[in-house]
Formats: sequence, structure tokens, C-alpha cells
Amino acid sequence: MDGTGSADGAGPAVPERRGLRWDLAEFERLVAGIGAGASLEELGAGHQRGVSGMRWAVRQLVPPEEASDGEAAAAWLARRPADGPYDWQARLEESRRARAAGKKDRAAGGRRARPEACEPATVVALWQEVTGHRLSPGRRAEFLDRATVRDLTAHPEETLRPVARRLWQAYGHLLLDAWLLDTVCPGYATADLSWEAVADGVPDTATVLRDLAAASVDELRDARAHAVLCRRLGLDGHDPRSQPAIAQEFSLSAQRISQLQARGVARMLGGRRPATLAWREALGTLLGEDRPHAAERLLTIAETAFPGAPLNPAGLLPARLAGKDDAEARRLLKEAAGVLAERRKEERRRRRLADRAERASARWAALASAADWFGAPGAAPDPAELTALREVNPREHSGTWYSQKLGREVQYESQTELQVIHLLDHAGQIARYQEQPLAIGYRHAGRTRSYYPDFLAVTTEGHAVLIEAKPQCDIPLAVNLAKYRAAAGLCARNGWGLLITDGTRTLRDLERHPVATELEQRLRAALDTRELTWPDVRDITRGTAFTSLDLAALVLRNGWQWELGPYRLRAGSQPFPKPRAHSG
Repeated sequence: MDGTGSADGAGPAVPERRGLRWDLAEFERLVAGIGAGASLEELGAGHQRGVSGMRWAVRQLVPPEEASDGEAAAAWLARRPADGPYDWQARLEESRRARAAGKKDRAAGGRRARPEACEPATVVALWQEVTGHRLSPGRRAEFLDRATVRDLTAHPEETLRPVARRLWQAYGHLLLDAWLLDTVCPGYATADLSWEAVADGVPDTATVLRDLAAASVDELRDARAHAVLCRRLGLDGHDPRSQPAIAQEFSLSAQRISQLQARGVARMLGGRRPATLAWREALGTLLGEDRPHAAERLLTIAETAFPGAPLNPAGLLPARLAGKDDAEARRLLKEAAGVLAERRKEERRRRRLADRAERASARWAALASAADWFGAPGAAPDPAELTALREVNPREHSGTWYSQKLGREVQYESQTELQVIHLLDHAGQIARYQEQPLAIGYRHAGRTRSYYPDFLAVTTEGHAVLIEAKPQCDIPLAVNLAKYRAAAGLCARNGWGLLITDGTRTLRDLERHPVATELEQRLRAALDTRELTWPDVRDITRGTAFTSLDLAALVLRNGWQWELGPYRLRAGSQPFPKPRAHSG
């Protein structure tokens, strides 16, 4: 006989150890056999057990997510030693605890036992004490037979008494359902559960809504469905968890957890307990027929009642309890998910703006510290006095940009100006600004001209700062220095600050740029004899790491005159005026 059939050929033989309890030694043999490469069929013969029994046993030794079937579990267990030691005995103990919990639930008929903090007789005594009424023996028996009385026994006497007195004084009667509801949801009797209160996030309303939702779930008598919903919704001391995580905890499949969740929702639909009825009534008012913006309402209710829980079931459960059928509830849930996605998108946008504002404020603080003040700050001009005095010329890098701070389009003529506009629009220290706000006369090369400063910014402290936005290597050009001198005179007369910048660095930063002493001495010696062209400058600086930034710094520090078109570098230009006073 080969162990697969009976001696008389009447049918398959039953393995000798089929149905017997597995002990630790047998599990050790199973692990060793799998490690040696034996199949479950081969191991079953040695263990004298059926293949299904072997598949069950090996599933107890691996994590639930690897135990979809016995073969997959065995394959995982065979590979696992390559990743280091594996404590299969600890996993076996977890599987045993999960099975024991499941047996306990099934032994109780799948119903949860209510903990008792006081006796039913105590509830009766409290009711009589508060109301002043005495119950006849018949009425007392009916009273004790009420399911609400059994629910009230879950609370201690010192909790029940003040609630009963408050309700009696407020209404002149003490209904058991109201007593229970105000015990599990303090303030329910007087709470405003209107949509306006929910939408406004009234603290008392939000608290009662959460407590009422939790109490309605707690009335679910199906132990396993209750455990799943509490973990999904973040109730009863649990953090909200995903179905796979709960499946791993209970050694069940994610599909089974989904079935238990659906069963819990279905049983709550038929629930007739006080909290469930009150919760359904409130939801019917908030999400009933033809309610405007139902998806937004559902999302707000889900976030209020079950903070942090996934939208399914946190939104699906209220939709179903509000009277929606499954198809309508899921359609509403899908719309709510879209609303949530838009809210998150808007929140990300707000965070980006806040980050940008923080960076802009820090950058403005650094730039403002380098602004020149030629006396005490004076008053900023009235906004009505300022307007753009000329239109920008249409060029490759010119255009307009909409300012959220000003509520209008702002003109710019270069990318440097646009960078400064972004800075002014986002920096918290800037109250308002005006592009090309005025015309200033200046003299250069023997001619009187006019130029238009790029911006006048007014800080939240009421100080005005005239801003000239130029690429850093254009800042020291002779024509620009002539403009700055005229602007400095205007600022000194009005008590304004003057800031010359490329949006990141300022004229003063450029002035402090370090340059090799030998290079400066070579250029200064040559300029004492003649003006220099670009070939001259190139020849003098040949063999050194000379940059246009170095030349710009030397021009500012020495008061040289630098022209382009044609290129000329001369000594003897009037230096840019130094500030006489500095103010933040």
C-alpha cells in the first residue's frame, strides 16, 4: 500500500494524524523539511497528514500578506533564511492568538458583551431619585427589560446622575433614550446640528457630531464588524488603518476585511438603537434629498466625525445612513473625493505661496539692510499721486505680470525687473509698490536727460524706497551712475531710501567684491596715463582670473568712468555718493 489508497481499493486512505493538534516539535520538523527543499506533498506523507493540513500549518508560520495560499507560504519560508534569522515561533504565537480571539467571538455568537459599570437596579433607583416617581412592580419589570437600561449600565453612577438631573431640570421629564444619548454625547440635547454650525466648525457641534458617530458605531453588536469599523474609522482608541493592515492583524484576507466592513454598514442601516437613530436623523437633515453641494457637505461631515480616517468608509457610512442607496452613496463619495483632491491642490498652492512669501521676506530683509538712506526717513507719497509714467517698449523680455498684492497688471522691461516684481509682490514687509512712478532729470556726457526709476516701494512701516533694477554688471556703467546720483539727491530731499539691485545683490554688495590688489594696481597705473579700451584692459589683465564683476567692483570703489559703445574706461569720474545715515 502506498499511503494514498486503502488495501482493498475502496478509496483514499485517511492520514493517521489528520485533525490532530499540531505541537511545537511537529512545526519544527515542518520548517526543517521546507528548508531542505521538500514539497508539501512529500512532507505530508512524513507527517501522516493531508496536503490541506500541511498548507494550513505552513500559513501559520509566515506573515499574513505572504499566506495567500499554502504553496506561496512554503515558497516564502524557504527563501526567508537568505535574508537573515526568522522567528517563525513568534509568528506562530501571533497566529494562535488571532485564532483564539476569533473563536471567542464565535462562541459569543458574534455579539459583543457590554461592560457593566453599574447594576440595572442602580439605573432604576437613579431614575426614581431624579424624577421623584416610584415604579410599581409591573412597571419596574418593564423598565428593567428595556435595552436602553442595559446600555446605561455601561456608565458609572457618578456619570449618569448629573446628566439625569440636567435633563430633568431642562425638560421636566427623563426619557431613557435622551438620558443615554446625553451620557455618551454630552451636550447632545442642546447641540446645534444644523449645516451652518457644522460648516462653521462650531466646537460644541463638532464634538457632539464625533461623539454621536462613535456611539452609533459602538451600538453595533456584531463583534468582528465592530472591530473592523473601529479600526477603519479611528474609533475606540484605534488610529485609522487600512484594510491590509487590519487583515494582517486578524490573520484574514483584505477581501474578508472588506466584507466585514460592508456587513457592519448594512447592520447599522437596520439598527434601532438610540445613538444610531439620532445619527441617522442628523445625517438625513444634513444630507437629505436635493441638498446643495452634497459632496462638499459629505466631505465636511466625514472629516468632522472621523478625523484622519479614509473617505471610504468615513464618507460612505454617513451617506448610507442618510438614506442614500449604495449606488447613490458611492457616486456622492466619488464626487467628495474630487472635492478633497481640489482642496488638497489648493492647500499645496497656499503652502507654496507661504513658502515663497517666507523666502521673499527673508530676501527683502537682506536687500533692505543694504539700501542707502541719506537722512531720516520721511513720509511715503500718497498712492493717488503715483502712476506709471510711460508704457514699456514691446521687446523680447518685456511684458506684464498680474500682481495679487496690487490687484492689477504690472509692466516690466527685463527679466531683472520681473524678478524684483516677484520679490515685492511676495515680501511681507512691502505694503504696495508702483512701477516707473516718476521722472528724474540728470546730466551725462554734457547733456540733460530724464529717466524713469523702475519702482517705488512702500513698506508696512510707511517708509518709501526707490528701487533701480539692473543686471549687476550694468550697475557701474557711467550713464547709470549718473542716474543714481540724481536719484540719490531726490531721495535725500524726500526722506526715501535708495536700493540698486539685480534682485539678489546690491550696489553695496558689488562695491565690496574682493579683487586682487596687484590687478587693481595695474589698472590704476594704466588709467593714470590714458583711457583704456577693451583690448587694453584685456592685455593688462592677461594671465589673471579677471571677470567683469571684478571690473565693476573697481569702478565703484575708485570712481572710474566706464562706458560701452564704444568701450572706454577712464579715471576721475565722480564717485557714487555715500549715505550719511542708515535706517532699517
